[in-house]
Amino acid sequence: MTEFEIARTILKKLVLEDVPFALVLRQYFKKNTVEPQVKSNVTALVGCELRHHYIFDNLISRYIRDDIEFEKTIYLRFYLANHLFLRRFKDNELLKLTKEEMNDEKGVDDLIKFVDSTNEIIPEELDKSSPEFLSLRFNTPVWVIRMWQKQFGKALVFKVLKVNYRASIASIRINENHVDVAKFLSNHPDFSEAPVKNMAIYQGRGNAKGLEEFKKNDVFFMKMATKYILDRLELDPFKKVAIYSETLNNIYLDLVSRFGKDYPLELIINHAPSLFETRRVAKEMGLTHAFIYDSNYSNLVTCLSNKVNIFLCMPKNTMLDLLRSTPDYFLRVKQEQLDGIIQEEFKCLDECSKFIEDDGELVYMIPTLSRKESNSLIADFLISHPDFSLIEEHQFFPFESFDSCMYYARLKKVGTNND
Repeated sequence: MTEFEIARTILKKLVLEDVPFALVLRQYFKKNTVEPQVKSNVTALVGCELRHHYIFDNLISRYIRDDIEFEKTIYLRFYLANHLFLRRFKDNELLKLTKEEMNDEKGVDDLIKFVDSTNEIIPEELDKSSPEFLSLRFNTPVWVIRMWQKQFGKALVFKVLKVNYRASIASIRINENHVDVAKFLSNHPDFSEAPVKNMAIYQGRGNAKGLEEFKKNDVFFMKMATKYILDRLELDPFKKVAIYSETLNNIYLDLVSRFGKDYPLELIINHAPSLFETRRVAKEMGLTHAFIYDSNYSNLVTCLSNKVNIFLCMPKNTMLDLLRSTPDYFLRVKQEQLDGIIQEEFKCLDECSKFIEDDGELVYMIPTLSRKESNSLIADFLISHPDFSLIEEHQFFPFESFDSCMYYARLKKVGTNND
């Protein structure tokens, strides 16, 4: 198969079968022998289509027809992606494939004539502050933009969309007890100092995990906002911490960096990739005091025999932070799922709250941007749980220095001394 045929196969599976981009690529390249340059070209071409998917939908609807089957438009999408943005391939072959696939030479020619005649391919009649215009410009679902504008205002949302259109910052946590931070930065020019203590920003292009420090787990990827939140907690090497997670994270490695390999941890994980990776790393590092459970939040009672001082609760959420870092996430986040997700978040928080010691903390963390999942949910929780009080809450925005959509709330259980 040619690289264009491979790219077509992958995009078709991704869109029509709802298989994540990274998984489709991994499955195809594992099953088929593909040259490195072809892999690069395929990834770039599919990725470019995904980053401009909505405007291609709009152009095809306007110049071809709006009821055409998606699979018949794939080569046209690749042509537009390359012609307007990527410019990695010669147009001739893609144009030939497009016309063979579309069987509408006039419509294709009219569309190409239009995009070649203007610098503004978004319909001029759209208000530039409207969700419809912003959706086409920033490849973000209309419903997400409407929700954000209602919750945060148009000016702030525009700032979010602008920064979301750029690559996210790759930040790492450095175990200061094993690695001299200043020396590490001096020896590795691809890293620069981060605005959070004992963290660095990766600015290189290669695979940073090849470094010896990564292999020893003395350096690992972590969001700056996550480290900032952990720094604000009253962590104590003699007080037990539990973590419930349905998202990929390295928080347990941060705690090991602070307190050593013998620090007791209760890790309840309901996320297969994270569970596999955590078990692998824990075995590799000899974390004999880390107890790892494969469980849903509804079964916490089977995992925890005693209450804990700090419980980090990270349930499944809309994860709207992924709109920036995952090129196909806009296809998989659905408005109709929002209410169900919020209900599950509340139930998870409620269940975790049962395992907090008097004067202990329940910490709610979600990498998303939604008042319904954050401030409103916490307000409802406090109404129904008068034995908890709010210490602090904060929503990070991606245009701020920590480059994140993370929200967190610290909730303290009021001591009764009745247990």
